[in-house]
Amino acid sequence: MKLVSNASPIIFLSKLNAANLLTDCFESIFIPEAVQSELGNLAIPSSIQTQNISPSGQHFVEGAIGRLHQGELEAMVLAMEIKADYVLLDDLLARRKAHRLGLQVMGTIGVILLAHRQNRITEKNALDWLDQLVHHHGLYLSAEMIMRIKNDILNYRV
Repeated sequence: MKLVSNASPIIFLSKLNAANLLTDCFESIFIPEAVQSELGNLAIPSSIQTQNISPSGQHFVEGAIGRLHQGELEAMVLAMEIKADYVLLDDLLARRKAHRLGLQVMGTIGVILLAHRQNRITEKNALDWLDQLVHHHGLYLSAEMIMRIKNDILNYRV
């Protein structure tokens, strides 16, 4: 599977020392230039490739900047341009925009759930990381969403 990521999921996974889940779960991972800039000196898996968006894509981004950040918009454009299977976004407004553009969206939690379903991490890892993201690293999820995710983790059987 081919993935394009925004900065926040990579940052969150790095805080968990779990950025390797991206390369474990996806064949190809791309980020646009704006995301590379946002990541700064953060150590990311070497298999994550930076790729420029097209000039027409850049015009779209420039015209759409407002409530969404440049990195989010560039990630969506790059996902469309390279026909990625998923775009990785956590922000709700960005996720909604991506859906309107016809993109398949996944977030940080989606990567953890996928890794759990693929038996790459244990149930305990998944639950611990969910707790750390929400209570220590600032990922906002409603109480209802947290319960749904926990139920998904606890009720998944191979």
